[in-house]
Amino acid sequence: MISFSRYLGYFTAALLAVFFAGTLALAAGESRTGLTTALEDVTVTAGKRQSLVRDFPGSISVKDNLFLEEHQALTTDAMTRFIPNLFYKKAVSGDAFVARGISTIDTSLFSPMGLYINDVAYPLSYMQSRFLFDVKQVEVLKGPQSTLYGKNSSSGVINVVLAEPGNEFYGRTLLEVGSYNTFYGGVAAGGPAIKDKLFWGLSASGLDTDGYIENQTTGADDVSGDRHVSARGTLRWTPNEALSASFFMDGQDRDTGVSDLRFEDGPFATEPFKVVSNGPDRSCQDSLGQALRISYQGRSTITSITAHQRFNRDMIMDFDRSPMPLGHALVDLTQDSWSQEFRVSGNSEKLLNWLAGVYASRETLDNTWALNHVNPVMANRRVSDSTTHSLALFGQSTLSLTDHLKATAGLRLDHYEGEGHQAYTQSGLTRLFDKDLSQTQWLPMAALSYAFTDGIDGYATYSTGWLAGGYDYYSATSHDTFTYDSEYTTNYEAGIKARFFNNRLKTALSIFYTDIEDKQVKEEVPGGGAGIWKFTNAARAHTQGVELEVTALPMGNLEIFGGVGYARSEVDDWTGRAGGKSVDYSGKRLPWAPELTANAGIGYYMENGFYTVADLFWAGCQYFDAANTLEDEGYELVNIKAGYRFKQFDISIWCKNLFDQKYANKKVKDNMGRTLIEDGQPLTVGITFNWRL
Repeated sequence: MISFSRYLGYFTAALLAVFFAGTLALAAGESRTGLTTALEDVTVTAGKRQSLVRDFPGSISVKDNLFLEEHQALTTDAMTRFIPNLFYKKAVSGDAFVARGISTIDTSLFSPMGLYINDVAYPLSYMQSRFLFDVKQVEVLKGPQSTLYGKNSSSGVINVVLAEPGNEFYGRTLLEVGSYNTFYGGVAAGGPAIKDKLFWGLSASGLDTDGYIENQTTGADDVSGDRHVSARGTLRWTPNEALSASFFMDGQDRDTGVSDLRFEDGPFATEPFKVVSNGPDRSCQDSLGQALRISYQGRSTITSITAHQRFNRDMIMDFDRSPMPLGHALVDLTQDSWSQEFRVSGNSEKLLNWLAGVYASRETLDNTWALNHVNPVMANRRVSDSTTHSLALFGQSTLSLTDHLKATAGLRLDHYEGEGHQAYTQSGLTRLFDKDLSQTQWLPMAALSYAFTDGIDGYATYSTGWLAGGYDYYSATSHDTFTYDSEYTTNYEAGIKARFFNNRLKTALSIFYTDIEDKQVKEEVPGGGAGIWKFTNAARAHTQGVELEVTALPMGNLEIFGGVGYARSEVDDWTGRAGGKSVDYSGKRLPWAPELTANAGIGYYMENGFYTVADLFWAGCQYFDAANTLEDEGYELVNIKAGYRFKQFDISIWCKNLFDQKYANKKVKDNMGRTLIEDGQPLTVGITFNWRL
C-alpha cells in the first residue's frame, strides 16, 4: 500500500495541476474574492429547534446540498467520507453506518446509528442507503441521542433535512453519465398551489448501472448492477401563521446484483472484480412510506409526527460462491412499522430552550431464510415473525447560569416489548422457537457549555444510549440462540468550536470516550461445529478518540476544508468460541471499525463560472472478524472535478478514485477456510449536467 504521506503528495500534485490549468485557461476571468468574505453561520434543526452549530453542546457536522453536489456525494454512503469518525460499511450481507468505532453484527437488521429524513426514522439497515437528491442539508450528530429523538439512537444520528415548498416556484434537473454504463438522473419541482396557503413539491431520481464486477462463469458483466428509482411528494398547508401541516410520501424500488464476493485464495481464486458464482444472485427491494407532520407555533411549539413505512426485500444468492452447483440461499423479508411522536418545545429568558416528547411505535417483521443445498443435511429453512412495541418519554432543557455558562440536562424513559416466533426445519425435522422480550431503560444526559469569547465556545457532555436486543432470523438453532440481549453505551465528550479571522476560519475539536456494555457480537455455537453461529453479548468494550474539522476561506474564490477522526475501539472482556475452541478476544479491535478516517479538499471558483473541486478520503486499517485475522490495511481515495457554471445550469467532468486504489469492502472465511473478498469501487469517470430554474 502507498503511504499516506506519499498519497497526499500525489493528491496535492494532481490538485495543483488542475488549479493552474484552470487558471491559465481562464486567465482573463476575475476571481470572486469580493463576493464571499466570510463563512456563513450554519443553522441546524438537529436539536429540534432552529439554532447555530456553535450553540449545540455536542459534536455536529453539516453538509448542505451545494457541497454534496459539487463533491459527487449524492448518496448517504458517499456523504460519510466528509465526516470524521463516520464510516459506511458496504457489504452484500448488510450496509451499516459505523460512528466512532461502534459497529454492529454483520447480518444484523438494525444499526446503532439512526437515520432520520424529515423527522421520520428509517430503522432497518437496508433502508439507510438513500439518494441525497433535492435535500437542503445533512446534519450528523455523534454520540447517543436519547433525549432529542423519538427512536433511540445509541451511537449517533444522521438527520436529513428537506427543503419545504413555499411561495416561490422552483425546478431542477440533473443528468449524469459515467463508467460501467452508469446513468443517473433526477428531477424536482415545487411551488404554490394557493399562494400563502397550499404548496406542493415533487422529486424523483434514478440510477442504472452495470456495476464493475464480471462473472467469469456466466460471462455476465452486470452481476453487481443496480437499477434504483426513488420518488417523493410533499403537500404543505398553512391556514394561518401559527399552524402548518405537511404530508409526505416517498417510495423506492431497487433491483441490484449481490454477486460481489470473490475468492482471494484456493482453487477458485480470481483477480479483483472477477467472480465465479453460478447462481442468479439478485436482490429486489421496495419501500413505501407516508408521514403527516402538524406543527402549531404559539407561546410554545407543538409538533405531531405520524409515520408509516413498509419495506420488502427478496434475495437469491449462490450460497457457496463457486462455479459448482452446490446450492443457493433465499431471503424474503417484509417489515411494516407505524410510529407516533408528540413534542412540545419552547424557550424563555433563563430557560433558553426546553423540549418534552412522547414516542410510540409498532413494528412487524416477517422473514424467511432458506438454504437449498445438494446435501440434504446442510439444507435448512427458517420462517420467522416478530412484533415489537416501544414507548418512550423524553425531554431536554438548557438553562442559562451566567452570561457565558449554560447547563443542559435530559432524560429518557424507554420501554420495549417483543414477541417472536421461528420454525426451523432441517433434515425433515421442524423445531419451533418462541420467546418474548421486555425491557425498560432510563437514559440520562447532561452537558455544560461555556462561551470563552465571541468566537470560541467549549462544551462537556455525558450521554447514554442503548441498542435493544432482538431476534436471530438467520442462524438460530435452538430456543436459547433465538434471541440476544440489549447493548448499552455511555459517552463522555469534551470539545471546542472556534471561529477566527472574521469567520474566515472555522474549527471544531472534540475528544471522547465511550464505554460499551453487553456488546452484541456473533460467535460459534458450542458443539455446533464450524459455521454454526449465534448472536450473543460480549461483556465489555470501549472506543476512544478525537476528531477535528477545519474549514477555511483564505480568498473569496478559494475554500479549503479537512477533517481527521481517530477512534480506537477495543474489546475489554469477551471469551467466545472459534473453530470449536474457547478464544479470549480481549484486546482485539471491534470489526468494521477503521481506526482512522480523514478527509481534505479544496474548491476554487472563478467569477466567469469555471470551478474545480478535489477531495481526498483516507480510511485506516480495519478488521472483518472478531479474531482480527481478516484485515484491510487501509486505503486512500482521491476524487476530482472541474466544471463551468452558467446562470441557470452547470456542466462538469469528474473522476472518482483517481489513482485506482484497490481495497476491500468485506472479507470473510467460508466453511473450507478459504478467504472471500468484496472489492471496493475502482476508478470511474463521468460527466454531469445540472439545471436549476
